[in-house]
Amino acid sequence: HFNHLHFWNWMKPNGGGAAPAALAAKIDEDLGGFDKFKADFIQAGVSQFGSGWAWLAVKDGKLAILKSPNGENPLVHGAKPILGVDVWEHSYYIDYRNRRPDYLKAFIENLVNWEYVEKLYGEASK
Repeated sequence: HFNHLHFWNWMKPNGGGAAPAALAAKIDEDLGGFDKFKADFIQAGVSQFGSGWAWLAVKDGKLAILKSPNGENPLVHGAKPILGVDVWEHSYYIDYRNRRPDYLKAFIENLVNWEYVEKLYGEASK
């Protein structure tokens, strides 16, 4: 329930683009820049065997890219998820068939609701 409750808020029409300034600075600092974040986030989703999720989370005050099987999320590992993408086939198969990397690229470039991610980042950073 937690994963999908947030999943719908992590997306918006005409989303994607650049992260807000404060979050972008943290991505630069902790993850080596937005392009590296994007590549690593996509790779986390691509390399998640079977069903699961790819995540951007806050752990020990730093951003981290994680992946998890099935319905598990970073909360069970002491991290606070601020962005997640569902990589169960039901999320992408109709539009993308077996092209999970294309689905993940489209998610980052066209759907991410960065304002919601920024809100969760602010809450996770307290």
